[in-house]
Amino acid sequence: MFKVEDNIIDLKDVLVEINKKGNPFTTFLLSKTIRASAPLYGWVQEEITNSAVTLPEGGDAPAYAKDTRTPKQVYLELFANTATVSNTAQASSHHGISDLLAKEVDSKTKAIKRRIENKLIHGEGSYDSVTGTYHASGILEQIDSDHKLTGTEFTDVQFEQAVEKLYDAGVSENMVAFLPARMKKSLTDSQEVVFLAREKFLGFDAEVYSTVFGTVTFVLTEELGQGKMFIANPEYIEMPVLIPINGKPESASGSKQSVYIETQVGIALLNEKAAVSFEITE
Repeated sequence: MFKVEDNIIDLKDVLVEINKKGNPFTTFLLSKTIRASAPLYGWVQEEITNSAVTLPEGGDAPAYAKDTRTPKQVYLELFANTATVSNTAQASSHHGISDLLAKEVDSKTKAIKRRIENKLIHGEGSYDSVTGTYHASGILEQIDSDHKLTGTEFTDVQFEQAVEKLYDAGVSENMVAFLPARMKKSLTDSQEVVFLAREKFLGFDAEVYSTVFGTVTFVLTEELGQGKMFIANPEYIEMPVLIPINGKPESASGSKQSVYIETQVGIALLNEKAAVSFEITE
């Protein structure tokens, strides 16, 4: 289930495998990891524009068009949990469980993954200097304000408007829609959003639909809650990791065994126009 090296338990494989269907966004992000060097992760955002021109024969070189570059940064949040069992429980035989501590580590890692899923979608980025606590900025917070759409209902018309935003921004060559099942259900009988095929997405089923602005892969993501969805181009998403997911066996304390589990991660939307969100409002 996990391996121990230098008294540190490598839990990356555990995090990847557990709750794929329940936490698809985090499972997706684990394929987009990049090594961070500090809890404040920064990059330079380039505007998605086309400065090239058609030059007439013998024409002069075109004037220099400066690309807009905006410095961006996000905090990486420290997620932690502790798995503990008594020595008596660990030594006992449990039907279907060969190692109770290993099962507890798996369970506590699931809880971390659920919290990561929530914070990297809904998180509001901040740093509390009093407590020294970093809070990650979720993807919904990082989307450009012009790409945050709202409406009293969600139909194929609203969905096409969202896809059109990515098409106009020039990032529609690869689109993944994360949304709860009930919002997807409202598109089932649409004449504008046409079902194409089912395929595997990181080990679980996903569906591909066609629109006039390009094809979109649908992934059911219940952590969004009812009435929220977003579409993103995965090529513009990174998951910076400062502390890889790991567990450290604690020193013996009486008649119990414990493993401390932690990871420090965040999400970076490299261009704020490479994603679009929609929220149903009253």
